[in-house]
Amino acid sequence: MRPMVLTDEIKRSMLGKLWESFMEACDNFHNGKSSSTITLKTNFTRVAGTDEKVTIIYTPSAYLRMQALVKHFSTEVAWYGLVERIDEKCFRIYDVKLCKQYVDGAKVDTTDEDTIEFFDSLTDEEAEHLHFQAHSHVNMGTDASAVDVQNQYDIIDNMNGDGFYIFQIWNKKGEISTYIYDHEYNVYYDSKDVVFDYEDGDGFISDYLDSVKDMVTEKKHYYPYQQGAYKGEDYSYQGYSQNWNGGYRGDY
Repeated sequence: MRPMVLTDEIKRSMLGKLWESFMEACDNFHNGKSSSTITLKTNFTRVAGTDEKVTIIYTPSAYLRMQALVKHFSTEVAWYGLVERIDEKCFRIYDVKLCKQYVDGAKVDTTDEDTIEFFDSLTDEEAEHLHFQAHSHVNMGTDASAVDVQNQYDIIDNMNGDGFYIFQIWNKKGEISTYIYDHEYNVYYDSKDVVFDYEDGDGFISDYLDSVKDMVTEKKHYYPYQQGAYKGEDYSYQGYSQNWNGGYRGDY
């Protein structure tokens, strides 16, 4: 997670950290603990809340349709989605829309005419909630290609600093990469910042799993050389190390 724009607040925070690093480097230089070069580094993490996750919720129909698109087509396929913002760190993807496209195993193309026709077909409400775009990488990994990254930048630049947009890349293995650009809160999220939840008829899958977690207990399997393997006894192995050629060696 990192900011999209370096605000004055972020710049002041970064300068403060740089000043602390500079003074520490000067002290080390004076004490002979460093070379003749002083290097200063900072990172572009958000000032606060950098360890918090953002949640994407899928409705059953949206999730099943996206899964079906990826599994059904042996080529790449791309789609749009309608998104409702729940709060600062929660988005709900509730419908899927397709534009006419021309595809092969590694690329999706559309014409200007087909794109115009697609956007003209949307209702005002659909156009207002069209904040999601995804495509399949078929059997390849889900890292964004240079073309994918440029497409993301082009769309974000056209937003003129307003709203949010979610990009995803799926594959047939069930892997998903996610990139969220949120102008409203000036933050960019990638896959490691994102968790998923799924609606069902009675609520959310996460709530269901919480309700049944005490019903499933993992069995512990013990072996003779493990501590407390038999009758709760505390086995003490003094310096034993496994000999990969067979047997054990150590202090007996």
